[in-house]
Amino acid sequence: MGTCGLMDTLVVKAIQRYGDSAEVTLDSGKGEIVVFSHPCDLSVGQVVPNLLHGMTEHVAAAHLSDWPESLKSERSIERLDRIEGFAYRGCGQVADHAAGLVEVLGFVLELGDLPCKGFVEFECMRLDVPDA
Repeated sequence: MGTCGLMDTLVVKAIQRYGDSAEVTLDSGKGEIVVFSHPCDLSVGQVVPNLLHGMTEHVAAAHLSDWPESLKSERSIERLDRIEGFAYRGCGQVADHAAGLVEVLGFVLELGDLPCKGFVEFECMRLDVPDA
C-alpha cells in the first residue's frame, strides 16, 4: 500500500458503541470520517490499516477524456460528503485500478470494479473499517 504516497494507517479518534457494533471516527491527517465497525474491538488512539470497505452503489468516471481541461479540473476535486449514517458520496483518485482502490482525502476506499483510471465519482451505502 505504500504506493502513490498514501498514508498506510488511520487513527481512531472516537467510538460510539451499540452492542457488538460501533460508529468509529477515523482521522487520515487530511480529514475525518465516520465508519461502521462490527465486531468492534477498537480503542480510541489505536492505529488501523488505511483500507476501508465500501458497500458501493455507484462508481463512474468523474469526466470524459474529450472534455475541456477546465471542466476536467473542476470535476477532479477530491471530496467526501456524508449523506447520512455511514453513507457517503464523493470524488477520488484511483490508487490501484486492479484492486478497486480509490484515495480521497487521505482515506483508501475499496470500491470494487472501477470504470477507469484517474478520478471517479462514487456513492456508498456504507463504509466499514475491517477488523484490526
